[in-house]
Amino acid sequence: MQYAARFLVPLIIIFGIYVVLNGHISPGGGFSGGAIIGSGLILYLTAFDFEKTSRFMNERVVKTLTVCALTFYCFAKSYSFYTGANGLESIITPGTPGRILSAGLIVYLNICVGIVVACTMYSFYTLFRKGGIS
Repeated sequence: MQYAARFLVPLIIIFGIYVVLNGHISPGGGFSGGAIIGSGLILYLTAFDFEKTSRFMNERVVKTLTVCALTFYCFAKSYSFYTGANGLESIITPGTPGRILSAGLIVYLNICVGIVVACTMYSFYTLFRKGGIS
C-alpha cells in the first residue's frame, strides 16, 4: 500500500488542485477539488500512519489553514457585499473569460473552500480513526 500511495498521492493532490483552479471555467470547484485533496491526504495517512503524516499535517496546521481560509472568505465576501450594496466602485476586476486567474474573487474563494473541505475531511477521518487529530 505504501508503494501505491507514493505514486498515487501526488497525482491525486495535483488533480485536486487542478479541479479547484479550473472550477470557474469547467465543472468542479472548491468543494469537489477539496474532496479530492482530502481523499489524497486520507490515503497518505492510511498508508503511512500518524507518525509520518503528522510531520506536515497535524492539528495546528489543520486549524491554521482552516481559520485563514475562512477569514479570507469572510473578508472577501464582506467586501463584495458592501461595495455592491452601496453602489461603490470595486477594485476587484470582473476578469477575462477563459483565463484561469481572471475571475475576480471566484478563484480565490474556490481555493478557500477547497482548503476547508480538505482539512475537514482529513480531520473527520482522524477523529473517527484515532479519536483526535494527530
